Amino acid sequence: MSLSWIIRIGLLLLVLAASGPAQTLPEKVAEPVPVEEPPPDKKQTLSSLLATREGLRKALEEARQKLRNETAETSKKDLQTEIERLEKRRQEVERDFAVMVTGLQSLEDYSINPVSQAPLKLQDELGQFLTPIFSDLRELTRKPREVRALQDELSRLDSQKEQAKRALDEVDKLLADIKASKSPDAGLRTELNETRKRWQTRLGETESRITVVQHQLKELTLSGANFWSELGKQVQRFVFTRGTNIALALLAFLVVLFGLRAAYYYALKLVPVKKYQRLSFSARLLDVVHEGGSLLLAIVSALLVLYARGDWLLGGLALLAVGGLLMTAKSGIGKHLEELQFLLNLGSVREGERVYVNGVPWRVGAIHMFTQLTNVAIGGPGLRLPLAELSKMVSRPSSLDEPWFPCSKRSWILLNGTTLAQVTDITPDQVELRYGGGLKRSLPISDFVKLDVACLAGGFARSVTVGFDFQHQPQALTEIPEKLKADVRAALLESMREEELLDVVVEFQEAAASSLNFLIVAVVAGSQAAHYLSIPRVLQRAALASATRHGWDIPFPQMVVRQAGSSAQS
Repeated sequence: MSLSWIIRIGLLLLVLAASGPAQTLPEKVAEPVPVEEPPPDKKQTLSSLLATREGLRKALEEARQKLRNETAETSKKDLQTEIERLEKRRQEVERDFAVMVTGLQSLEDYSINPVSQAPLKLQDELGQFLTPIFSDLRELTRKPREVRALQDELSRLDSQKEQAKRALDEVDKLLADIKASKSPDAGLRTELNETRKRWQTRLGETESRITVVQHQLKELTLSGANFWSELGKQVQRFVFTRGTNIALALLAFLVVLFGLRAAYYYALKLVPVKKYQRLSFSARLLDVVHEGGSLLLAIVSALLVLYARGDWLLGGLALLAVGGLLMTAKSGIGKHLEELQFLLNLGSVREGERVYVNGVPWRVGAIHMFTQLTNVAIGGPGLRLPLAELSKMVSRPSSLDEPWFPCSKRSWILLNGTTLAQVTDITPDQVELRYGGGLKRSLPISDFVKLDVACLAGGFARSVTVGFDFQHQPQALTEIPEKLKADVRAALLESMREEELLDVVVEFQEAAASSLNFLIVAVVAGSQAAHYLSIPRVLQRAALASATRHGWDIPFPQMVVRQAGSSAQS
């Protein structure tokens, strides 16, 4: 590159540099690293505080002297405000000195003079009751909050310190300008010196306060003010202290509750109060008192354990929970009284009586919070109804022979007088039926009880009518019924046992238009219900075989027509 090009480039750089700082990046001037001075020790801080206190005392004396000599009201108000500020600052210095020396915030808790207290109100008593609870909850974040407060105060003091330094710099600059001028103003210089003195005092006070706050922060840091360490301590304390108290209280609750109930159970075994199906009122009252008393004593035992352990936090929370339950129970006291009547067997539903659910009768068992309803025809566990549902019903006594269901399992029934079916299963919800040929059908139990149901399990009778010719009229009342009965009986015994055939009846029924009619009735046991439809056919076959054997004619319908003329001639 030639020399001319180097000169041109240099001129161009000079032009760019002269165009202004907005077009170039200023070079960062390396500032000297301030040397951090070591913080003053405790002795130096105490000496500084004493010096500050002495300065404040002298300033107070001067301000009070000026106040006594001042006559203008405005100046008096200004001096009074200044005196109050100085006095407040002096008290703060005294407090800081005590903190640095003893490490205590105040001496109020160590006063030997008892303070007379007025009678506490209910609100105050409640506040004292809740104080241990909230104090334990606040303890978790107490030290972190103190550290945060001291850090905020330190930031504020640093700001005040910088402000005081800037004020002193401005005052020093003005004093230097006055000194450099040829005609210095003596009055202005005096006022500026006074102002500088006041700001210098404030700077010293602020620096002393900063030293105290830094000392407190250091002490808190050394004592473990970290949030996680405090949280770990609280968790450890809860596990080894609160956890033990909870376990002991729960153990006391369970031991007392189940111990009293076990003692009551074995006492009833010695005194057989409940051997009867229907308990007396006193026995039921004893049950209710035992249930409530055992629960109350168990709760009191748990609270006493917490009281003996001195755990007011858990004890207070437990009392608040019990109080909340009592307030909740107060709103539903009417409902609870109604339930108590049922537990004492004084309600609209009583033990041992009959209630209807979906049209089905059920026997009421022992009335408790959940009552068991049973039905001997249905079997199984039955129904379990809560006391609230049972209170909406009304029971009635029932006799010993009163049926509980139209049929039982495995029994044969007639539906609406015509349809034969077998009941294969009965549940509290539905009835399962099996018809001829194996067809199965399930009906809701509420629909089943509305049907016309005839149960064949107790036995039944089947009948047919047969007719013989009028030529057998001489034997119609004696020979024919006896022989026909014997033949029918023999035919029936071929398909059933003798004990299942309860009776056979053959009687002359009527003299019809073309025959002498006989009624044949077979009464059989319920075990033959499956042959309900075939028994009439057996009777017909037996009657036909008997007529053939004995030569009895079975006529067919006949009609005799006579002419009127031939009848008149004859």
